[in-house]
Amino acid sequence: MSAVVVKLSSRNQMVLPKEAREALGIKSGGRVLVIVEGEAVRLLPEPDDWAEYIYGLGEDVWKSLGGGESFLAEERASWEK
Repeated sequence: MSAVVVKLSSRNQMVLPKEAREALGIKSGGRVLVIVEGEAVRLLPEPDDWAEYIYGLGEDVWKSLGGGESFLAEERASWEK
């Protein structure tokens, strides 16, 4: 792990250090996803395929609902009442 201090310009812009660009695989003109989590900020390269990137994000929720099948069955049964 390494740390580099960067300075914000008068327009609140900064240069992403070479080490960070290389670690993220970002070239000139590339785009960065900025995720703010409380007081921490994570930088990720923008996904090439957003559908693939978000695939499976709700998997834990569906598992907690019985894999989704029982949840769907209950919902559909409630429509018939």
